[in-house]
Amino acid sequence: MLLERVLEKNPAMVEVAVRLHQAGEVPAGSWLFDLDAIAHNATRIAAEARRLKLRTYVMTKQVGRNPMATAVALHHGLDKTVAVDIQCARLLHRYRIPVGHIGHLNQIPLHDIPVALAMRPEVITVYSVENARRISAAAGEMKRNQDLLMQIYAPEDIYFPGQEGGFRTTEFIDAAREIQALPNVTIAGVTSFPVLNYDFTGTREVAFNPNMQTITQAAARLRDELGIDITQINAPGNTSRATLAMLREGGATHVEPGHGLFGTTPPQIVEPDHVEIPAYVFVTEVSHHYEGKAYGIANGGLWAMQGKFLDPDWRVGAMVGSDPDSAMANRMDYEHLDQIIDYHIPLHPGHRAKIGDTVVFPTYTQAHMTRAQIVPVSGISSGSPRVWGVFDQATTMMDRDWNPVQPGEVMRLIDELLEEYPT
Repeated sequence: MLLERVLEKNPAMVEVAVRLHQAGEVPAGSWLFDLDAIAHNATRIAAEARRLKLRTYVMTKQVGRNPMATAVALHHGLDKTVAVDIQCARLLHRYRIPVGHIGHLNQIPLHDIPVALAMRPEVITVYSVENARRISAAAGEMKRNQDLLMQIYAPEDIYFPGQEGGFRTTEFIDAAREIQALPNVTIAGVTSFPVLNYDFTGTREVAFNPNMQTITQAAARLRDELGIDITQINAPGNTSRATLAMLREGGATHVEPGHGLFGTTPPQIVEPDHVEIPAYVFVTEVSHHYEGKAYGIANGGLWAMQGKFLDPDWRVGAMVGSDPDSAMANRMDYEHLDQIIDYHIPLHPGHRAKIGDTVVFPTYTQAHMTRAQIVPVSGISSGSPRVWGVFDQATTMMDRDWNPVQPGEVMRLIDELLEEYPT
């Protein structure tokens, strides 16, 4: 399904991926991100968000927290970023990318709280009074005030496994009173994730999860019962241009486009009329053959959640060949393996691929969870592609000898990159 959408909306990205891999400019086992597509998508999401008076925090984990892709998105109108954990915040801050929201989905570890506060995020999400107390103490030592979001949940709310946490609806008012009494912190709002869900089997529509009602009702109670000035109802999940009006009508003030920015939320994959276009593919090569299948190098590039959270009936496949024409004419099916470590991408029928052929695999990703490289490329839409560097899994740019490039040089390149995108 995603392969068809990529070919329909961004075939130039496939052509460039094959050429650059065959020329040795994109290593096997890399996520290639199309910066032109990100600019296109960001412009449209930002314009709609401004119209609706929504603020945007870019979710960067899907792009491996890459500073170039993120800088392009911010340059085209999105506001700041969200860091899902302290590692994400540190990597963004390394390249002076502004962090707007931190503490959700992972709470900030105790000894990293001063580091996070020094980044001056707009808000920090807390799941407990104790976390708020720790932030209060650190903020006091720094002689500043920090706005907080409370994650509120009801038993019927929906979470991805392992991403639960926060204040239960029967307890959050008492917790808010305790937080209100702390110095140097202010309750600014509420949040939950995911607030939207896509129905694969029924109406094929986006609908609110019960989480949205939970946080809007919680915000009203905080205002009415405690007199708190709620300035943020943060509502992430399935955020694209098409869902912004729905989120605003539902009560959201802040949204966090991630896969929507990269054109790969489930609705964007299924429905062809979305304005965003797919902005990335996995690029690798055929390593060997085994029992009738061709094995591509995966390098940790697959995401085990794919089969669980996307439509299990979707056909998943890759384009394989030594030049763009042959690759786009040769679509091979992916045969899922429950691998302990995803070293390979099994493709069949194997006789249609040669060792060394490029594999372009459009697949849903959380790139920060892989060992794959990140390769940002501009100029794809104009026929003048430029590779801006190769980043490792720790968001460090590497030179051709695999030595780290200093952050100062990366930031200089970012400035040069943004000159290609007048706004």
